[in-house]
Amino acid sequence: MYRVVTNIKITQQPTADFPNRKSVLLLDFVTEYEASDTWTDLTNKAKITIPKNIYVRNGNGGLVSLSGPAVNVGGFSSNVPVFLRGDKVTIEGGYRYKSKSGNDVLKTSVLFTGYISQVSSKKPIVLECEDNMWKLKQLIAPNKTYPPTATLEDILRDLLKGTDFTVNALTKTTFGAFRTQNETVCEVLARLRKDYHFESYFRGNELRSGAQVYLESDAIASGVKLFKFQQNIISDELDYKRRDDVLLSAIAYSINKQEVQGTTKDGSAKTKKERLEVLVTQQNGEFVGKAKPPGQRADFAPNTAGERRTLYFWDVRSASELIDLAKKELQKYYYTGFRGKFTTFGIPYVQQGDNVDILDDVLPERNGRYKVKAVNRTGGVNGMRQIITLDYQVAKLDKKGKVI
Repeated sequence: MYRVVTNIKITQQPTADFPNRKSVLLLDFVTEYEASDTWTDLTNKAKITIPKNIYVRNGNGGLVSLSGPAVNVGGFSSNVPVFLRGDKVTIEGGYRYKSKSGNDVLKTSVLFTGYISQVSSKKPIVLECEDNMWKLKQLIAPNKTYPPTATLEDILRDLLKGTDFTVNALTKTTFGAFRTQNETVCEVLARLRKDYHFESYFRGNELRSGAQVYLESDAIASGVKLFKFQQNIISDELDYKRRDDVLLSAIAYSINKQEVQGTTKDGSAKTKKERLEVLVTQQNGEFVGKAKPPGQRADFAPNTAGERRTLYFWDVRSASELIDLAKKELQKYYYTGFRGKFTTFGIPYVQQGDNVDILDDVLPERNGRYKVKAVNRTGGVNGMRQIITLDYQVAKLDKKGKVI
């Protein structure tokens, strides 16, 4: 029998009004928690719902009541608040069970780390939380112009100077002169996403940013996670499609830097940005590309069937190269297999970027390995669940789950 284990640690942070707020609060019971893990949003979020008429334990083993007229839950009175915006949060969850040999086993994973972004003092108490991106929303970027030789990594390292965060620039590139002014570091990352389509997210204390989002080393280190219909797949919204029924197309473009006559104030060569754009479509089961001449304003023909994606690349020099890159990207989504999401238990623990094997003993021809795009977790009195969203198929698997 598996028993759900919930361990939530909240570390109080001192403020100007309450300089002695330094307690560590431990909860092993909550009504519910939710936590997200994906690269599709800058910020991963969590929500913790706590009954008000309970006690929490502090780091010394003492009990702290969350009810009563003297209790200040979220900073809404003059008493020292129990929870406050900016407090550190760690959510850990898993199971306690008996092994085959009869020994007690405790298996938990850290599901979320971050900070309280908002506290509701109503019943029940609700703590809204955000991951490390919350800190970057408070961190002001310097008013500065970075030289054309500054890389993405150079800029991010400078923006995070003085923090405990490290940088992993997943795209090696320069931007030309890049300016930051009157904005937070998170707003700079949002601008990189809007203007250059560089995704940014945290993995622990490491900020990752670039056109690439997955590191296969993560999936290899994590190991393959196995899920089976009729076993640990509780429910699903998976759609199984044959490759022949998949119709894909994409508009791909690249923003290219080109030198022009003249120099900047610091003596560097002047550059201008030029947009290179192509359309890749399926014809008789193959991908073919068509380029739009530079500077042409007319749009490509609209999509009338199937799925059309927009793909972004950086500093691609020719239309033929851009077409090849777009074809390669579309091939990842041109397969016979599952699309969608499914719900499972809290183990095996899955993170975005992991590979998961989906097996069906009744219809083994549907077996496959998939890249995980997002995981939404829930826990509390109703048990522990993971909702896993697939991105694309990594490999086909045979009846025994081996890569074909």
